[in-house]
Amino acid sequence: MLTDQQLQHYRTFGFVTLRNLFTPEEVETLRHEYETELDHIYADRPFTGQTRYWAMMLHPRTPLFAGLLEDERFCRVAEQLYGEDVIGIGTDANRYVGDTRWHPDHRADPDEDCYGVKFAFYLDPVDSGSGALRLIPGSHRRGFHEHLRETLGALDLEVAEVPAHVCRSDPGDVVAFDMRCWHASSGGVAGRRMCTCVYYNNPHGEAEEAAARKRAVGSKDVGAQFGRPGEPAYPPEWLTNPAGSPRRGRWLRRMEELGYFELPA
Repeated sequence: MLTDQQLQHYRTFGFVTLRNLFTPEEVETLRHEYETELDHIYADRPFTGQTRYWAMMLHPRTPLFAGLLEDERFCRVAEQLYGEDVIGIGTDANRYVGDTRWHPDHRADPDEDCYGVKFAFYLDPVDSGSGALRLIPGSHRRGFHEHLRETLGALDLEVAEVPAHVCRSDPGDVVAFDMRCWHASSGGVAGRRMCTCVYYNNPHGEAEEAAARKRAVGSKDVGAQFGRPGEPAYPPEWLTNPAGSPRRGRWLRRMEELGYFELPA
């Protein structure tokens, strides 16, 4: 759970850094699962530093990653921020190349998009010169968010020239940020290892429901964006909820209603 001060920081600026959330032993396990899973998925395409790799990490092959969505360190904070009916959407792994442009993951407008919290963590130290996450404080708020949408492109600035908070991070640290925040990275080496856990606000009302359904449709063939067309986003083993988790069961039922997938009979 966030302290009162951390909660206020998040609500004011749109993010908060959680230091040493993972133990050193967990970091080593995450590194191992990350490498073995991406090597498995991209066995026919060794990494060359030219193309970003991505994987949903909910498979039994990656048990620590697959359990993070239901880990109290993450889900309880998500529930604290967006209500106990928040939806755990996924845990992924990314092997990035080059800079990442300024962008939000969601619009600050329920008529256009849904919203939620992303927990981002790196498996190597990162700072301002090596690809650390950069966030524009307060850009989760609708007015400022839309002003940046209108002006960032017109300013024609390099990523590092835009005033922003650089989330310096060591392995074990986690940055929680509202996905309506504008964010980017600069100076990262090819192959930098960044992972996320994502939770969406449970949509209420016609506008939020429509935005959530639109995003669900768009997520169905996410593998095609990373060279794996036709691959389902969610492993069947995760969808069957073999341990009978009530929390995951609620997520799965709501996600099916919204159109993310059809659950096994």
